[in-house]
Amino acid sequence: MRTTTAFAGLGLAAALVLTGCSAASEETAEEPTMSEEAEAPVIDTVNSDGANLRAQLTALLADHVYLAGAAIDQALQDGGDLTTEQVAAAVAALDENSVEVAALVGSAYPDAEQPFLDSWRSHIPFFVNYTVAKATGDQAGVDQAVADLGAYAVSFGELINSVVPELPAEAVQAELEMHAQTLLAAIDANIANDPAYFDLLKEAASHMPMTATALAGGIAQNLELQ
Repeated sequence: MRTTTAFAGLGLAAALVLTGCSAASEETAEEPTMSEEAEAPVIDTVNSDGANLRAQLTALLADHVYLAGAAIDQALQDGGDLTTEQVAAAVAALDENSVEVAALVGSAYPDAEQPFLDSWRSHIPFFVNYTVAKATGDQAGVDQAVADLGAYAVSFGELINSVVPELPAEAVQAELEMHAQTLLAAIDANIANDPAYFDLLKEAASHMPMTATALAGGIAQNLELQ
């Protein structure tokens, strides 16, 4: 009975408060202006061009990491023989992913599709060179591959900035350097037969949404996409 009375009291109090607010608002209300009457445009943040670009980039770049990991793992299983049927199939799948990423960029900037593809393809052999050198104890080869990946990050940043000025070359470079560092850590674990390889590969892929967000954001700003 006390509980019922308490809720009833709260309900009465709320009604009184609302009534008071309503009365006060009636006294102070003014006619709405035209700007207030006009409704703000509704932007579909799920199906907009900008959202679709970001989603597609995220998926393709995450695939890139896993496909690169699969190709490198297959090459290690085949003793470093890059000519086996299995390695060739893995490399073909990875290259198809590169073509898809370039086509997505080309859908926004047609003239940039081929330069992007040529550039993107060029960095993949550096990971292969690193793997072979690391597995065979060739420290000079390891150092050269790391240097090549570093130089690629710089050139790729400059390429993207030349197409999308809203994306600073240094920011793009930093994203590529993170990509290289995390994937190289996974490769090291794979060569050492360390079970941490799987978590490290997953970590490398987990950075791709951030890269996709940066790229898609710059493109959306440049092309005024919603």
